[in-house]
Amino acid sequence: MRKKRGEGTLLTMILVFVVISITVTVGEYFRIHILQQDIEYQLQRSVNCAVEYAMGDSYRQDKIINLNVAEAKTQFEKYITDNTGLDSSLRKMKGTREAYKLYISSKSGTSNPAVFTVKGYAEADSLFSFLIGKIKIPFEISSTNYRVD
Repeated sequence: MRKKRGEGTLLTMILVFVVISITVTVGEYFRIHILQQDIEYQLQRSVNCAVEYAMGDSYRQDKIINLNVAEAKTQFEKYITDNTGLDSSLRKMKGTREAYKLYISSKSGTSNPAVFTVKGYAEADSLFSFLIGKIKIPFEISSTNYRVD
């Protein structure tokens, strides 16, 4: 049995292709995970600031918390466009490219206990956009209201 010429080169090229494909795929998953963390962090800050601003102080000393839900919605919209770097159509730009766009499906809250919830998804481009198009990252963010007595 004689070895054919070029078998080693072909095997090396296949191995390099597989390693590069796995590396790019893992890198893309990591990038999307970091993007999801950033989006959730910005939204959590926005929701918490809106709740803090819209809480009534009149009964706070008696440990009764009232939330003005309409004011919380207004403050959330104001905070998310003014302080998070999103434009009026809720797009985050990185230079001249769009990093992601938020689509908020619902904003709801309750007065007592003071809870404000935002649901929706973010849409971002993928490195594999020629295969899968855009990636949708769902989110559901609720205000955190820890009480220290």
